[in-house]
Amino acid sequence: MNGGWSVIKSTLTDKWQTTIPAEVRKALHLKPRQQLIYEVVDGAVVVKPQPETLKDLYGCLASGRPPASKSEGRAAARKARVSRYT
Repeated sequence: MNGGWSVIKSTLTDKWQTTIPAEVRKALHLKPRQQLIYEVVDGAVVVKPQPETLKDLYGCLASGRPPASKSEGRAAARKARVSRYT
């Protein structure tokens, strides 16, 4: 019933914390600081990664340069539209 997985164990610390084993992190594609969802089902716990939202992705495409002004942004958008249709 474990989907072909061997039993994987971890230890609960005095502060109620545990380390998620590497095999589980890889299987769930977990990243540091990612939130998890815990569901208690029939006396067992199901752990799922919290889906990312657009808010979570804020800043991931930082270019290292200051943001453009509104007029610069409009000009860049206009240029992109023109190049798309010409």
